[in-house]
Amino acid sequence: MKTTSKKEFTPVVYGETSVKTAHFKFDANASGFSQHWHDRIELHLVKSGTLELICNNEKIWIKKGEISIISPAFSHGGGSGDTGVEYYVLMFDIKDLYNGTVSSRKYLDPIINGEICFKYKTDIPQIVELAEEIIEMNTNTKENHSLEIVGSLYRLLGLLCRFCIDDRISLEQHATEKFESVISYIKSNFTKEISVDSISKNFNYDKSYFCRKFKSVIGITASKYINIQRLEYARGLLENTNKSIMNIALSSGFSESAYFINCFKKMYGITPLKYREKNKKRAGTKKS
Repeated sequence: MKTTSKKEFTPVVYGETSVKTAHFKFDANASGFSQHWHDRIELHLVKSGTLELICNNEKIWIKKGEISIISPAFSHGGGSGDTGVEYYVLMFDIKDLYNGTVSSRKYLDPIINGEICFKYKTDIPQIVELAEEIIEMNTNTKENHSLEIVGSLYRLLGLLCRFCIDDRISLEQHATEKFESVISYIKSNFTKEISVDSISKNFNYDKSYFCRKFKSVIGITASKYINIQRLEYARGLLENTNKSIMNIALSSGFSESAYFINCFKKMYGITPLKYREKNKKRAGTKKS
C-alpha cells in the first residue's frame, strides 16, 4: 500500500466545509499525476473520457459516470486514456468527521486504520448523485452549504460502507495480519527508542484506536507488552553477562536505570542486582 510510493506532504486546506473539490481536464494519453498516498479519502468523478488509475499496482479504468474510491494510505497515480479525460476530485479527511459516537468507533476508526478498505470504483447511482451534489454545493460560493456538506459526507460514507466495502480480505483477517506485523516490529525493535506514539505512526494508526485495538487483540497494553520484551531481554543479560545495571537498562531499551529497576522489581518481585546474585551459578563461564 503506502510503501509503494511517497506520501503527499502538501497540506490540504478544507475550511469550514471539511471537504475540498477540484476540477481537472487532460488531453489524450496525458501522464496526469504520479504515484503517491495520503491519509484522506479521495473520489474521482469522471464527466467525460476515461481516467486510468494505478491503485496499489492494479490498473483501473474509470469511465464517464463512474467514481474511483481511494481509501486512506492507498498508493495511486494516473492519467488520461486515448480520448482524454475530464473529472472532479472530492477529498475529505475521516478524522475531521470523527465524533466519538458508537457509529464512529464502529465504522470510522476501521477506515482510518485500514481495516475497512473500499472497492476501487463504483457506478451506483445513489453514490454518484450524492458526490455530484456535494461538489455542486462546495463550488457554489454564493450560498453557505457547510453544515449540509458535512451531513452529506456522513451519508456518503454510509453508502460507501453499505455498498463498496472490499470483502476480498475479511476485516478480522486483515486486522490479525496487520497486528502480526506490529508484534514482529516490536520484537525486532524493543531495544531501540520505540513508543506507542512511534509504532502507531509507523503503521498508520490513530494512537487512541491503536491502544484500544492492541489491548483487545493481545490482551495487555502496548506499553506493557514492550516492557515485558525489554525485561525478558534484560533478565538474560543479568544471567549471562557482567554488564552493569545501567548498561543492561540501556541495552534493553530503557532510558534510565531507576525506571528499569522499578519495572524489573514489579515484574519479578526482586531487584536486578539481587536477581543476578541469585543466579550467579547458572551464569557460570558465560560471563563477559
